Amino acid sequence: MFRTLKWIAGLVIVCGIVCCVWNMSEFNDRNLGLMIGIGFLVGGIQIMLFGMVAPLMQKKDEAAAPPDSANELA
Repeated sequence: MFRTLKWIAGLVIVCGIVCCVWNMSEFNDRNLGLMIGIGFLVGGIQIMLFGMVAPLMQKKDEAAAPPDSANELA
């Protein structure tokens, strides 16, 4: 799942770069294509950040969890 998030983030960032480069000629806040491209860049970075942090949080939760009683008997 986390590898998929990284791939999706990469695709979103590439789409953002393409939108920004395609609409760079008129650099202002009324350029909708440029604003969408910047939004893709920000969103892609956030998706990538979540894809990197979520496995670390999952490992932390697994390390803090008490052992099962079934595993103790074995």
